[in-house]
Amino acid sequence: MANNPFSMPRMMPEPLRVAVVSDIHGNLPALEAVLADIERRGPFERRIANGDYCLNGPDPAAALDVVTSWATDMTVGNTDRDIVNLGADDPDLGEKKLASIHWCREQLGPQRVAQLAGLAFSASVEAPDNSLLFVVHANPVDLDRHIFPDMPSDTLEELVGGLQSDILVVGHLHTPFVRRFRGMRIVNVAACGAPRDGDRRAVWGEFAWTAAAGWRWRIRRVAYDYGDTVLRILDSRMPHPDRRIRDLLRATYV
Repeated sequence: MANNPFSMPRMMPEPLRVAVVSDIHGNLPALEAVLADIERRGPFERRIANGDYCLNGPDPAAALDVVTSWATDMTVGNTDRDIVNLGADDPDLGEKKLASIHWCREQLGPQRVAQLAGLAFSASVEAPDNSLLFVVHANPVDLDRHIFPDMPSDTLEELVGGLQSDILVVGHLHTPFVRRFRGMRIVNVAACGAPRDGDRRAVWGEFAWTAAAGWRWRIRRVAYDYGDTVLRILDSRMPHPDRRIRDLLRATYV
């Protein structure tokens, strides 16, 4: 996908508020709860959706349609790419994921798959003082390598060293965290639809810039009826429902 991760930012006046939602994964109840929370806390000048909208959840088409109508900006995630190219760029592609991709493509239809193919690699917001908030799914280099909260600095340098930004917002690793790296704040705001840090609540990120304080951020947690998502998985006839329910309820990688 030919997108420039360091494309020119869009200028916004003060006050400036940004909401970021990442890693929905077809979990419509979680998405609706998050968007309702954002609405209560709004308004937001920019509403950024940060990839992985559809795969592994029971409502891929509805989730994509809802977030498309909400977002001012949408970036691509690794599973969005995998849906488009049938996992051709996934080095760990197995039969289970391929089956999920085929089912998801059937639910989406060609028009939505084409929409995923046209998503931008990144989004950026420039404040009036020229400070920059940069949003990308996994890291500023590619769609696959995770940024970990305890990643060694030399490894992290390979992924973010060329980025001149005050705030780097990512998802991909479904574990929210904040880390400082060489004057930059890295904020992981995933996952809306599939947390993996042991907390089942949906996640989103709130960011605000003022002239007096600069950029400030908060990782928000939102309770929702994950039992509804379980029933939707069972009703959807999606592949490997037991695996998806287990992952949803455990909310961990193990």
